[in-house]
Amino acid sequence: MFNHWLTRKSDPDPALKQRIAGWQARPAPPADASFGASRYVVLDCETSGLDSRSDRLLAVGAVGLAGLRIALADSFDTVLRQDQVSSRENIVIHGIGEATQLEGEEPPQALMRLLEFCGKSPLIAYQAPFDEAFTKRCIDWHLGLRLRLPWLDLAAILPVLFDAKPNQPLDHWLLRFGIEVPARHSALGDAFATAQLAQIGFSRARAQGVEGFAALTKLARDTRWLHD
Repeated sequence: MFNHWLTRKSDPDPALKQRIAGWQARPAPPADASFGASRYVVLDCETSGLDSRSDRLLAVGAVGLAGLRIALADSFDTVLRQDQVSSRENIVIHGIGEATQLEGEEPPQALMRLLEFCGKSPLIAYQAPFDEAFTKRCIDWHLGLRLRLPWLDLAAILPVLFDAKPNQPLDHWLLRFGIEVPARHSALGDAFATAQLAQIGFSRARAQGVEGFAALTKLARDTRWLHD
């Protein structure tokens, strides 16, 4: 099967290039800012499979977390148009039907809107390496841009903060903290649930004397051996 990641699309049109330049010119937030003084973006992806080298990014949902508060208006949701729909088994998981996939937003425009929504805010996800790989590859392919924003993996840091068993699925933590997700396995629904977990994690970190994204990511790196 042809691997669409192996060949980059043609350069973006001039209008898109101008928007990319505008995004690149945005300043990055201070790395040592406190949780309360920062905006983070909690992101979730729905894909056609688990292999970022051959499967496709179908949808992205994102929620802003500013001052440790979630603002419903500060959210992003898109389904990327597909040339070929994913398998029926895959559709059962995320509920993005054939017509929705074929009539989705053009990927370059969708991904540009995602960049503009995120700005230079640090990104948070549950099992972040998965979302990061799909997001980076898709942005690189459609926009010719190497995304280098910092990421935090809640799946790695929550067990450290709560002295819990590592490598738990997202549902484990949702059940533990009583977080209800009416639209589980939708990108925006899962992003909103993950944002609530981030709030809990940040509050726990602060109570343990860990303040700010940089300190939390360092803690995650320093304890990575716990998850090997």
